[in-house]
Amino acid sequence: MRNRQMVNVREILLKGRHEAVRLHQKFDMCSRIQTEGGRIDVFDTLIRCHVALLFKPLDGLLGAYIDAPEPGVLITTKRPLSVQRFTGAHELGHARLGHGMSLDDSLMLQRSPFDQANRYEREEREADAFAVEFMLPPWLFATHFERQAWGPQMMVDPTVVYQLSLRIGASYEATCRSLMRPGVEVIGLSEVTGLLRTRPQDIKKTLLGNYRPPDWWGDVWVLTEKDEGTVIEGSKSDLFVLKLTEHSNAGYLWDFEQFNKTGFAIVKDERTKSKNMGIGGSVERSITTRSAQRQHGELTLVEQRPWMRAIDPLEHFRIRYDLTGPEQGGWSQAERRQYMVA
Repeated sequence: MRNRQMVNVREILLKGRHEAVRLHQKFDMCSRIQTEGGRIDVFDTLIRCHVALLFKPLDGLLGAYIDAPEPGVLITTKRPLSVQRFTGAHELGHARLGHGMSLDDSLMLQRSPFDQANRYEREEREADAFAVEFMLPPWLFATHFERQAWGPQMMVDPTVVYQLSLRIGASYEATCRSLMRPGVEVIGLSEVTGLLRTRPQDIKKTLLGNYRPPDWWGDVWVLTEKDEGTVIEGSKSDLFVLKLTEHSNAGYLWDFEQFNKTGFAIVKDERTKSKNMGIGGSVERSITTRSAQRQHGELTLVEQRPWMRAIDPLEHFRIRYDLTGPEQGGWSQAERRQYMVA
C-alpha cells in the first residue's frame, strides 16, 4: 500500500509540473526573464489563459476557483502580494488541470506536495505541484543566481536568501524551503532550519541601518549594478537601497534628480570610502528611497560630471518597476493596464 501511495504521489507531481512547464514554453517565459529579469507574472498568465480574475476581501479564504459557467478565480485582498501570487498560481493550476470548483484557505500555505506522508485531496496536490513548478521553476533560481553572481554557498546567508525571495516573488519562508526541493537542491534541511530562525523584519532592520520606516510591512530591496536593466515588482511601501560605484575623485557624480521626477523620496544618502582613494578612485554611493505612491514606470540614473552635462555620461543605471502591489479590489493591475492600452 505504501509503495502504491508513493507511485500515486509521483504521478500527481508529474501531472502538475508538466502543465507548468507547458505554460512556461507557450509564453516563452524563460527567455524573457533571462533578458529582463523579474519573476513569473501569475496574474497576467491567468488573463492570457482566459481565466477571469477578481480580487475581493475574502473572509477565511485565500482564493477560490469556479469552473462554470466560465472559469474564474477570486483572490483575497487581505494578504501580502507574495501570498496573492501563490494563491493565483494554485487557482491557475485548478483551471489548467481541468478541476472542479475549489475553495482554498490558509492550509494551502502549510502543506507541501512533495511530502509523501501528508495525505490530502488529489486535485489539491496537483494544483500545489503546478503552483510550485509554475511560480518557482529551477531555471528561475538559476537565472537570478547567474545575474547576481550568487553561488550555492551564499544561500546560507539570510540576507542573500531574502533578496532572492524578492526577485522571484515568493515569501522568505517559501524561498528557504524551495532551495532544498527537487530540481533546485542547493542546501539541505539543516541549512533551511537555520535560515528560518531569522525573521525577515530583522533582515530589514539590518539593511536599513539607522533609518526606521513608518512600519515594517514593506520589503527592502538592495539594488546594485547587477540589477541594471531588470524589472522590479513590489509594493508601494517597499524601500530601495541603491549601492552604486561613484567615481567622485574624478569629478563624476550620480544624478538622483530623476527620483523627484518619478515620485520617489530619498530618505538616506551615504558615501563609503574606497580602500584605494588615489587619483580617480571611487566611493560607494548608497541611496535609500521609497515611492510616495502606487506606480509603475522606468527610472534611469546617470553618472556624469555636473559641469559637462552635454557629454555622454560615464555610467547609467536603468530599471523598470511595478509598485502596484498588493492587488486591491476588482480587476488586477495587469488587466487594467491591458484595457487602458486597448
